[in-house]
Amino acid sequence: MFYDCIVVGTGPAGSTAAKILSQCGYKVLIIDSKAFPRDKLCGGCVSAKIIDYIPNIGDLSEKMAFKAILSYKKIACLSIESTEPFAYFVDRKMFDTYLLDSAIQNGCKFENEKLIALSYDNTMIEVYTNKNHYKSKYLIGADGANSTVRKILHIKPKFTIKTLQGKSNTLIDYVNIDIGFGKINYYWFFPQNQVCGIASPKKNINKLFSKHYKTNDVFDVKGYFIPIAFSKNNLGKSNILLVGDAACLADPFSLEGIYNAIYSAHLATASILSFPKNPYEAYVCLASKILEDNKYSYYISKIVSKFPYIAFSNLSKGNEGVLADYLKGSKSSKELFWLLLKKFI
Repeated sequence: MFYDCIVVGTGPAGSTAAKILSQCGYKVLIIDSKAFPRDKLCGGCVSAKIIDYIPNIGDLSEKMAFKAILSYKKIACLSIESTEPFAYFVDRKMFDTYLLDSAIQNGCKFENEKLIALSYDNTMIEVYTNKNHYKSKYLIGADGANSTVRKILHIKPKFTIKTLQGKSNTLIDYVNIDIGFGKINYYWFFPQNQVCGIASPKKNINKLFSKHYKTNDVFDVKGYFIPIAFSKNNLGKSNILLVGDAACLADPFSLEGIYNAIYSAHLATASILSFPKNPYEAYVCLASKILEDNKYSYYISKIVSKFPYIAFSNLSKGNEGVLADYLKGSKSSKELFWLLLKKFI
């Protein structure tokens, strides 16, 4: 069976892309190895700038963040407050189902099938699943951190971040991020379902997690990894475009993935619709801002990881507003990078 576009993966990126193309009259198939609704391991934190693409995000979220506590080694604390939410917390099972249902309502067809193999050239893509064989003009790989599409294209992330996430009985109504303990990326505590976690490139992540949190207060601990890259080579090939975590587009500092997933889906579909003969080259141009932002976020993560006290100190000296604007998305990672770098110049 032939489709104008096949989307692999029904997370925020895949469902967004499928909905947009279906609205524009494309015959779209979206496939996923999981039946829906399904649980998804994720902190569920979405920066406030998502409102540009999902105006009703407030209705879809369980909680909103107006306050964040940034700490250094669990002791020194910097309080950041805003009159407007700088983050929303969603339940991924509900949120992803809402986005998929929206795509289906706009004409997209969904099949619970697992991608097995691809064959492709500049004119046709053949998709082999565990149940069927399809053909399409375009394919969007939105199948997440462990993307099968990315592996078939022999594309690798620059590096990966390991995470452990659990739930805690401790009640808080603010975001807490610790940037100094153990010289890793960070520990976090989110008010949505009292989610706590650790993100680190180190191998002994289990030991670090147990040391930081009271193990008798944390339960349902699970791990996953986040692929990171900021190269155009990670965006796909020819008529196959990668979006979201499949393209390794999570922010290297905050590790948020949902916003860039939805943003990249808009850019990928715009490339197909506006430049149908060469969507990959168009996508590379349109996605340059994401790649630049992620590059500077990576620089920030390196500064914070290697010089956590200096970074924390510099953020504490009258720069709370800038940091709040960064969390809300109104300040870029490039601006925050130069703010941190002032201490070293």
